[in-house]
Amino acid sequence: MVKVLYIAGWGRSGTTIVDNILNSHQTVFSTGELFYLWRRGLMQKRKCGCGDQFTRCALWREILHVAWGDRQPDLRHLTDLQQRVTRVRHTGALLSGPLSDEADEYRRVLTRLYHAIAEVTGAELIVDSSKVPSGAALLPQMRDIEPYLLHMVRDPRAVTYSWMSTTPQPDRRKPTTMSRHRPADSTLHWLVWNAYAGRLARTYPGRYRLLRYEDFAAAPRATVAGLLDFTGVHGGTDPFLDDTTVLLAANHTVSGNPGRFRSGPVELRPDDRWRRDQPIGPRLTVTALAWPMLHRYGYPAVTGRLREQTAA
Repeated sequence: MVKVLYIAGWGRSGTTIVDNILNSHQTVFSTGELFYLWRRGLMQKRKCGCGDQFTRCALWREILHVAWGDRQPDLRHLTDLQQRVTRVRHTGALLSGPLSDEADEYRRVLTRLYHAIAEVTGAELIVDSSKVPSGAALLPQMRDIEPYLLHMVRDPRAVTYSWMSTTPQPDRRKPTTMSRHRPADSTLHWLVWNAYAGRLARTYPGRYRLLRYEDFAAAPRATVAGLLDFTGVHGGTDPFLDDTTVLLAANHTVSGNPGRFRSGPVELRPDDRWRRDQPIGPRLTVTALAWPMLHRYGYPAVTGRLREQTAA
């Protein structure tokens, strides 16, 4: 059995740093956002987390060889297949009934890949931070896979603030910046992706955990120890130097936030700049749209600068 911890949720929710910390344990291997292996890694030849061009990374070359030998899969077919099978809106269908022939084909491709990753790395736990709910819906249906789901959520106003910021994207051949999302767009994605991730809990009986970024940031060492205990993995030597400082190891992540390229000692602090710097307009927009689900995750409707301005 191959243990796989899938991280689901909308982007900018702290998944990359949690992913990197887990990867820094000796018995854990993180793939990063494995969902983007075919297009970003192999077709666009972006950088692996180790810094090499993905197609030149010796570890991933070995993984792909173990999975498929000299007959590598047709990348265009796989990207088209992925597009048809694993759109976020397909999550419900993947959960509710027998898989279509195409969904079953893609399930078998991923199963083969996870097993090859486990064989080459020797990891007790594979972490896949793809975040896409449809990928998490397929995981429990894979042969000889022991699936776990970590659903990460963050205050949608903080998420929107991050998506509106200009973020460098250094993994392309010509460095550029990541795409940005307007407040309404980011919040609608936050609502839909988290709603689907929440629905997946019943598919992971005893193996689903909800984690708020804010709770992780308040106690990172204890939170990560809890996640390893949740999956039944010891992890080996603790990479934490103290309760809030971690020694990040190099990684071989396929894709993700630029923070995946960090290594060495990192001091972990809550990122709450949005409370001070976010303009009132975007904050009101996000609060109004996300209102139905704010309470579910324990977020107040009025906070920080918005409280001050409404009080005035």
